[in-house]
Amino acid sequence: KCALTNGDTVSLQLLYEQVLTYGRTFEDKLNVMYFSTCALAFSSRLRESIEKGLDILSKLGIELRGDESSMEACVQETKSLLSGYTDDRILNTRRTTDPIMIIAMKFLGKMELGMTQIMPKSVARVTQRIIQLSLLHGMSPVSPIGFVHLGSYIAKFGDISRGYHYVKLALSLLDKVGSRESAGEVICIGTQVAAYVEPVQAALECHDEGFTAAMAYGDVIQAAVNNLFLCISSFFAGVNLQTTQEKCTKAIKFMEDKKLVIFMTKVQYIQHSVFKLIGTDEEPKFVSEGQNMLATNNSVKTVYFYQKAFISFTFRSYEGTKENIGKYLACIGNTWANLFINHAFHAFYIGLISFWLARKSGDGNQWIERGKLSKLALKKWAESSSWTFENKWYLLEAEESFCNNNYDTAKTYYDKAISSAKDHKFINEEALACELAAYFYLELGQKDKAVELFLLAHEKYHEWGAFGK
Repeated sequence: KCALTNGDTVSLQLLYEQVLTYGRTFEDKLNVMYFSTCALAFSSRLRESIEKGLDILSKLGIELRGDESSMEACVQETKSLLSGYTDDRILNTRRTTDPIMIIAMKFLGKMELGMTQIMPKSVARVTQRIIQLSLLHGMSPVSPIGFVHLGSYIAKFGDISRGYHYVKLALSLLDKVGSRESAGEVICIGTQVAAYVEPVQAALECHDEGFTAAMAYGDVIQAAVNNLFLCISSFFAGVNLQTTQEKCTKAIKFMEDKKLVIFMTKVQYIQHSVFKLIGTDEEPKFVSEGQNMLATNNSVKTVYFYQKAFISFTFRSYEGTKENIGKYLACIGNTWANLFINHAFHAFYIGLISFWLARKSGDGNQWIERGKLSKLALKKWAESSSWTFENKWYLLEAEESFCNNNYDTAKTYYDKAISSAKDHKFINEEALACELAAYFYLELGQKDKAVELFLLAHEKYHEWGAFGK
């Protein structure tokens, strides 16, 4: 475990081989097999890690291969299973003392993160099995992971309130299972769902807590995931860009030391956007392994193309925006089963980009329809958290009205978007709303109003730290 925590995969492999040689039974070897599968994930060999975990679980009588049911069907089955249980009954379920079941649950828990990145359509079956085994054999330190991921999936399918309920249940379970071994992951996934109910700015402190909880048990992967979401949330929440850059630098150093290349590469793509906005020529120090992941890891590819599209749109590069948003849309359908806060911000910018492309391209109807989908998603999320999503929904309403030549309605929604962003402390989006409203008034020939809004946007961008705008 020390070798794994320190990212020393060479020592771990040597120790692994010794245990396999001298261990008397399969059960004797299970713990080191668990650390070995973790090491494969560390080394960015996610698929190999998952396949090895599936093989070991099969030997333990837990078969996950061969089930072709959809994720939606699996989540519905799990909800039906839980419908016969009250929260109190779940929280008071006995704890398992079976050592084989405890290690089997650890394998299941570790597979959640890898599968949700590269096999998102299959991961709900893992969640279901964690919950089934917990109810049948007793709760283990991994059990809260099953409930928090279930809440995340339910929230992603549109029921934020019910998903948030299971998140809170998972957090309560942490204190019931006698161990906070899984606290880093439960806090991380739960915080991302909570950000759809509570102000997103509140997520920042929670991810710091998640990092500390993960490190207390040597779970450097979940520590890194909390760091990743801290950087993402800081960027989108309008935290001063210099502060966000410092958080990215700190996270990258941690991930580099622990050889967590997948997460390091994702943070570097965010850092690249921060550098562009700040106005510096500095570039992240990408490693070749991270760049190679663009061909094999859809979650990495999605972050890369989204950030490229975001920066192209921010600096009004039509060709760059259109090229990269197309590539982003081509790979987004097969990554991350969970609901994360960046999904909402991605939807927001996809909507803005779509309405902009609709006004400039020859295939306007296609882009308007895509923009409408984003607008409806933000409108629904605004029902669960007006603080975080109201201004975004208003701005998409304004941009759609602009596309439809409904200028009076557009004026109303631009004003509401600017006011809402200011009220809810999104200085980055206050600047953006002012800028897009300025382009709108410029198109109408109202140059004085446009100049007034461009100057206000410039002021707010600089308050954010975006001196490159």
